[in-house]
Amino acid sequence: MDNNNSYLWPVTYDEVSHELTKWKFYKHFTKISGSVYLKNDLIDDPVLVTQALIKRCPQGVLRGYAALNRRGYQLFDDPWMPIISISGEPRTRKTTNVGKIIRRETPENLRRSGEFTLVSDSQALLDVFSLHGLDSFEHQVALIDHLIRQCPDLKDEIKKVPELRKHAEFTDEFAESPPESRLRVRLHMQGYRNFMPQVRVELEGRRFYLDLADPVWGVALEYNGGWHYTAEQRSKDAFRKNALKNAGWDVFEVTSKTLQSQQAWDYFFQQVRVAIQRKYADRKRRLPMQTVS
Repeated sequence: MDNNNSYLWPVTYDEVSHELTKWKFYKHFTKISGSVYLKNDLIDDPVLVTQALIKRCPQGVLRGYAALNRRGYQLFDDPWMPIISISGEPRTRKTTNVGKIIRRETPENLRRSGEFTLVSDSQALLDVFSLHGLDSFEHQVALIDHLIRQCPDLKDEIKKVPELRKHAEFTDEFAESPPESRLRVRLHMQGYRNFMPQVRVELEGRRFYLDLADPVWGVALEYNGGWHYTAEQRSKDAFRKNALKNAGWDVFEVTSKTLQSQQAWDYFFQQVRVAIQRKYADRKRRLPMQTVS
C-alpha cells in the first residue's frame, strides 16, 4: 500500500476494494463507527474523526468541541473527542476510542456550515461542560475567556442563556492564558474583585503589562510558565519586579503548583490578603483627624 498522502479522509472498504485486499485494509485502517474507517496514523485527528462520524450518520449534529472547531474557534491544545448527536430517545448509541455518537432530542438554534449541521456557540459550551465533562467553574470561564478573545459577540450571546449568566459575570476578554483566567476567577470568587488582567503600568520610561493586578492597592500577580525560567527571561523578570517594587507595588509570582496544590494556594492567598490589608491600614492612617463639634 502506498502510504504517501493516500486516503487522507474517512473511507469504507467498498470504496477502496478495487485497490486493497481486506487483509491490507484492516491492517492499515482503524474502524471509527459502523463501516467507516480512517488510516491508522490519522485517528488522533479530531477533525477527520468528526468527518468520519458524519459520514456514518449524515443527519448528525456536531456538538461541543466539534461544533466550536467547525465554527472556526481555535481551541486549547488538549486532546478532545468529537461528539455528534442524532435524534431519538436519550441514550448513548455508540462510543469508540476516538469519537461518540449519541441519541438526543434535537437542540434548537441549529446552524449550517458547509455540509455540517451544528449547535449554537452557547449550546456548544453547555455540551463541553456536560458531554465533555469540563465541570470546574474556573476552567469553564478560562475556556470562555479564550473564545471571547476570538469572538467578542459571544459574551452577549451567553448573557442570554440562564445556565451561562454567572459565567458571563466572571469572563474577561483581556485574559491571555488559562492559568491567568483561573487565578482571576478564584480571587474573584473569594471576594477580591479588583484584580484585572493585563493592567498597564509605565515606570522608568518603560511600559509593562501585568498578568493580573489590583491597581487600587498596587498588588501585581505574575504567572510564571516554563518559558520564564530561561536565563534571559529571568533577568527581564527581575528588572520588571524591582521596578514595580520601587514604585510601591507588591509583586507575587504564581506557578502551576499555586493553582494545583491547596496548601500552596492557601499560603499564596494569605500573602496577597496580608498585602492588601497592610495597604488598606496604611491608607486609613492617612485620613484626616476627625473632631467632634
